[in-house]
Amino acid sequence: MAAENILKPVLQKPPGYQELHASPETPNAPSSTLRRRPPKHMIPASFYPEKKKQWSRCRVFCCCVCITIAIFILLLILTVSLFFLWYSPRLPVVRLAAFRVRNFNFSGGKSGDGFSHLTAEATARLDFKNPNGKLRYYYGDADVAVSVGEGDFETSLGSTKVKGFVEKPGNRTVVIVPIKVKKQEVDDPTVKRLRAEMKSKKLVVKVTAKTKIGLAVGRRKIVTVGISLRCGGVRLQTLDSQMAKCTIKMFKWIKLHS
Repeated sequence: MAAENILKPVLQKPPGYQELHASPETPNAPSSTLRRRPPKHMIPASFYPEKKKQWSRCRVFCCCVCITIAIFILLLILTVSLFFLWYSPRLPVVRLAAFRVRNFNFSGGKSGDGFSHLTAEATARLDFKNPNGKLRYYYGDADVAVSVGEGDFETSLGSTKVKGFVEKPGNRTVVIVPIKVKKQEVDDPTVKRLRAEMKSKKLVVKVTAKTKIGLAVGRRKIVTVGISLRCGGVRLQTLDSQMAKCTIKMFKWIKLHS
């Protein structure tokens, strides 16, 4: 029996035969790529939920603030435009109408010190006019200062306080400013210059004032601002024939010629 088994011929595999459990061979492919990769489970894009865009709270807040500011500015511009169209506001007209000197004396100081004492009494007259037909002007208490001379020879005659007043539409108001100075030291060159200019009426006069002005419709004030008035800078002989213009200064940098 053993001999029969040895003598049995080995059956050859027919062409095209393939084992059932053997993996197919790929010609000329490396052994590492012969293994099959597991298939990926592909899900259609329509099955994925759409991501909604969400704005942050900070962005929403900034947008709301910007819109609010834009609306406020637009309303403010519209209100101011309607106010100017309806009332046509105009600046007050302020003039230095006159300047009178009743006493202007110099007394000698100590011998050889080069100074004298100035004693003077003067009155300045300021003319206020409201050119508006529907608006009132409210003036607060004013600090008024007066000086004479120009350049290096300018000399102060002192300051005083003037009570405020109300100016009705189309009204005109005259404010009297009395000023006094007693025994103020003045150097000799200035004394000589002021005496000569006073005698020839070429003395330059300046009046400055700081006050508050309010604009009102009826009796209701709309706005109140601080202003500075600068009047004069002209000679006494000029004031005898015409009034001197005044400059209104607001917010320390806006100059308006009344």
